Parts: sequence; C-alpha cells; structure tokens
Amino acid sequence: MIKVLIIMMMLSFTIASSDKTKCSNEEVGRYELQTLVYTSKKGTVYIVETVLDTKTGDVVKRRKKKASSYKLPYKDRYNKLITKE
Repeated sequence: MIKVLIIMMMLSFTIASSDKTKCSNEEVGRYELQTLVYTSKKGTVYIVETVLDTKTGDVVKRRKKKASSYKLPYKDRYNKLITKE
C-alpha cells in the first residue's frame, strides 16, 4: 500500500513539473519598466523611468520627472495641465 502511494506521489510530481516546462517557453512580455528614485545635490527628488526591450537589451524610453509631479494630473514646463500620457 505504501509503495502505491509513493508511486502515485512520484507520478503527480513528474506531471506537475512537465507542465511548468511548457509554460516557461512562452513569452510573457517583451518590455520591462524600471524605476529609480534620484535626489539631486540641491535636494530635488526625481523619479527616473526606463523602459527596456528584454530581447535586444536596448533602452526604448527614459523619462525623468520630479516626484511632486509624478501622479496625474500635473503641469508640464509650459504650465499646461497634463491629464493623461
């Protein structure tokens, strides 16, 4: 009886591990967003967003914003109200 239980457990583990290998080959997402908090010498806090292409390793987009204007809505350098990106 114990041997049958051990064999069933081993089979269930091998079936579960074979399903994970199939899912790992699929591409989940190509781009990665990284954020960094940066403080200047004057004391201004900036948030730097970098979008990377995970296949090529290239930087797609880099953006530096003051932490006070990080959330929407905010005013840009021309004093225009921005409500969406």
